[in-house]
Amino acid sequence: MTRTPTTLPHDPYAQAVMAALEAEGLLDAAESWTAYDCDNGEVMMMEVVITLDEDRARAAGWTHGLVLSWNHAEGGWEWGPQGSGGSRDYVLDLIKGTLTPGPDDIVRAVQLLLDDAPVADRLPIAGTARPPAQTITPVLQAVLDKDGVDEELARALSAYA
Repeated sequence: MTRTPTTLPHDPYAQAVMAALEAEGLLDAAESWTAYDCDNGEVMMMEVVITLDEDRARAAGWTHGLVLSWNHAEGGWEWGPQGSGGSRDYVLDLIKGTLTPGPDDIVRAVQLLLDDAPVADRLPIAGTARPPAQTITPVLQAVLDKDGVDEELARALSAYA
């Protein structure tokens, strides 16, 4: 996975998650991305979209692959099987209990998705957040100043900087 300089408010968090998935051979880095934009004309949203390794997903019975997504305005991490047309067939919660679960929690949840047992009764799993940062990064402070995030999320994301 090629690392680029951090430019988006949530990039350090996204990079930590992607690195943990990559270390386990679970990530398709070329099809994973982050964004910070306005999709409704009003609210700036931080997004992470992660495509899991296609061979691993197919071996687990997910014919067209699996996609994870995180959106700070939508409540955290979700997953869904990719449909034949490229969009997800449906979306379900992956992690509960925190908006910014640790990368290890995400790896654990993905491993459950790729296990051959039914996932419906095993997901979402409970997540644990890193202790919040004492200091908010300048880029997140700028987002906080514009009411783009609350202080709790700014500190949680700053813990990964």
